[in-house]
Parts: sequence; C-alpha cells; structure tokens
Amino acid sequence: MKKHVYTLRVGGEEVQLRLTMAGQRALRKEWDEEIMPFLVSAAADGERFCSLLTQCLNWEGNENSVTDGAELYDLLVDEGWQGQAVFTALTFDLAAESGLLTREQADTLTETVLHAYDTAFASLEEA
Repeated sequence: MKKHVYTLRVGGEEVQLRLTMAGQRALRKEWDEEIMPFLVSAAADGERFCSLLTQCLNWEGNENSVTDGAELYDLLVDEGWQGQAVFTALTFDLAAESGLLTREQADTLTETVLHAYDTAFASLEEA
C-alpha cells in the first residue's frame, strides 16, 4: 500500500513529511488541544509549527536525516522560504496529505489565513 507523504527537497536531499495518528496523539498530548484547532494555530505560531514538523518528520519507517522540526524550519528559511504564506500553506498541505482535510478545505483555510494577514498589513500601512 502506498503511504501518503508530503515531499520537500531541502539542502540537497529529499525530506518526507507525514502526520500519522501517532503524531496527532503526540501533538494533542503536548499542547492539550484537539488536532484541528492546533493546526489552525500552528499556521501562525512558530513553536507549534516546529512541533508539527517534528511529528511529521518522525513517522514510523521514515528515512529522514532531519528529525527536528526547528532544524527543518531553519533549513527551509536557508532555502529561501519567506513570509507566513508559505508556512501557512505547508501546515494545511500536511493536513490534507494526512487525510485531515480535503484539498479544497486546505486551500480555503490557507486563503482565509492569508486574507487575515493581508488585512492586518494593509491597516498597518494605513496607520
């Protein structure tokens, strides 16, 4: 059976991310929060986002050389990832790849969060 993984090329190597049920349970225990509210908050909170990445890196049977979410985050930044938009999209892409959201739901959530950021920055520019 084919495993659903989200593949990134970082630092010249391939990293496969997968949010399993074990990873969801670990996040629920660590943050005392159900997985969907956690994902929405992880889209905007670096510490939660790094916890999500750590769980997604460490699924059973993975061959990732990177196992720490904060390390992966730093590698992504070094690769040129900038702005909340790319990290928000990755959060919801991981949820979709893991079966928690449909592709359409992931896209809608990403667009909603990005609209909120755009509105906030527009009001800052007006001030």
